[in-house]
Amino acid sequence: MDKTKIAAQMYSVRKELEQDPENTFRSLKEIGFEAVQLDGMRGHKASEIKELVNKYGFKIAGMHIKHDRFFNDLDGIISESLLFGCKTIYDKYIDDEEQHTEGYIKTKAQLVTTQSSLGKIGFRIGLHCPEYDFNNIVEGRTILDYITDPVFGTGVYAEPDTYWISVAGKNPIEEFKKFSGRAPIVHLKDYIEGFSPDDMDNNLTELGNGDVDFRAIVDWGEKSGVEYYCIEQDYSKIGIFNSLAKSFDHLMSF
Repeated sequence: MDKTKIAAQMYSVRKELEQDPENTFRSLKEIGFEAVQLDGMRGHKASEIKELVNKYGFKIAGMHIKHDRFFNDLDGIISESLLFGCKTIYDKYIDDEEQHTEGYIKTKAQLVTTQSSLGKIGFRIGLHCPEYDFNNIVEGRTILDYITDPVFGTGVYAEPDTYWISVAGKNPIEEFKKFSGRAPIVHLKDYIEGFSPDDMDNNLTELGNGDVDFRAIVDWGEKSGVEYYCIEQDYSKIGIFNSLAKSFDHLMSF
């Protein structure tokens, strides 16, 4: 596999970034990553993180932005995106208090409006795959389907996630196929069947250790416009950099 298309989701190293940003970026580079997906600055100035991104030669595989900022801080989002030279931005997670029909409808309206306006200057606005609410229904559609369905030709991009789709009891590759051409970045983390959906301590693992067919995901992605395969490891039992290295090596084996 082309290593330049494999990215590290920085949520994976959120604690490490907060404590030692230099070592965090150095360690990711040593694993072999050439791209990262940003997930907040973790207490540091954006300019400081930008310096490290440049120092270690990382490409930016999209940016995750807090939900409320799409409603209250569009100017800040634009400024941050331009600083990092990345116009692909995702609502990272619909806030818990907005995970109901009215909140989903409001979220879709705001993201579509943002895409409609910022799309004119090259931005791509997307939604990271929702979590335990994946199967909730709005207007006859599950959440990711509903929010990314186009409105008068304007659609929000999808960022489907193998783990959360598996938690929802769905087949990741079948769900991913819905978003061919509309998912420039996808999230990869493995899932072990047989545990409770909310038992992340046991059902989350490194790529290649669980039940997700990542070769099928990559085969689909190479035909469907995927630009980055973003590895995310929410937690690790073997050390986060070890987990990321194992997952990176698994993708590189394809």
